[in-house]
Amino acid sequence: MMNLRSPTLRQNRRMQGFTLVELMVSVTIGLILVMFLSSLYLNSKSSSRLNDDNARIQEDGRYALSVIGRSLMQAGFGNMLTGNTTDFPPSANPTLTGLMGCDKGFAQPITTTPPTCATTLTAPAFAVSYTSEPYDTVNTPSNSVISGAGTDCSGTQATGATSTAGGLVSNSFYLDTSKNVLYCKGNAGSTAQAILSNVDNMTITYGIDTGNQYTPMQSTTSASTAGASSINGNNKVGWDRVVTVTVCLEIHSTNNVITTSSGQTYYKCGATTATTASDHLLHTTMTRVFTLRNNAAASLVS
Repeated sequence: MMNLRSPTLRQNRRMQGFTLVELMVSVTIGLILVMFLSSLYLNSKSSSRLNDDNARIQEDGRYALSVIGRSLMQAGFGNMLTGNTTDFPPSANPTLTGLMGCDKGFAQPITTTPPTCATTLTAPAFAVSYTSEPYDTVNTPSNSVISGAGTDCSGTQATGATSTAGGLVSNSFYLDTSKNVLYCKGNAGSTAQAILSNVDNMTITYGIDTGNQYTPMQSTTSASTAGASSINGNNKVGWDRVVTVTVCLEIHSTNNVITTSSGQTYYKCGATTATTASDHLLHTTMTRVFTLRNNAAASLVS
């Protein structure tokens, strides 16, 4: 007897697909993969933004400190005139010192050398003065800043520079707390230049030689203390006794790159306990110690 199968039954068997359970499992696995890949992408993007912002603020901070350092290490420099005299301070400003500071910033606008201290601002400021070297008259362009004449931080030519005498350079560094921008104002008539943005705070610590050793024996963040005429020894008084300057900058990123629910934990300038930021910006503190080479040595004047 022949066992004939129905054509309809064979066709239905060939048309069988996935069951509902199999479909649900497939969809679930697919969703898990999509969520994993999305999370991986977002974490990678977040990490990339964090690294980019960290690199940016580190680079910007190092640049600002290098600008400050170049000035500080030349503070009080003068060209030799005789065996024990230099052309700094200039005869037109005989009381000018290589360094001076103010506890509450500079009165704005800055129109004098050295600047006038403010009484109501909150961030400290300091000014650096020195003499540039005479310039070489060979191949001197006639319509631009003379090559080799020396410039201030604004790119303005040193005041009074000639081929036989150096010119005066005076750079004033101050923090505009309303904009969180660190500025440098050069010689009179120049425009203040922003050298670092996103600055929360600047702390200046002065290292003072009180033992005639040309090394810091006392440190203070008070400009009025550092420049006090009562601090003396050898033939140097007041600001000429400052042999080191420690500059500390508290900087934050432009973007919100901290993804945790609470802000970043970091140490502020001079702090011994950590601070938790109230935002999701990246915060860092950069500190550099600079030696005032012309103060950290015996005076030429006998």
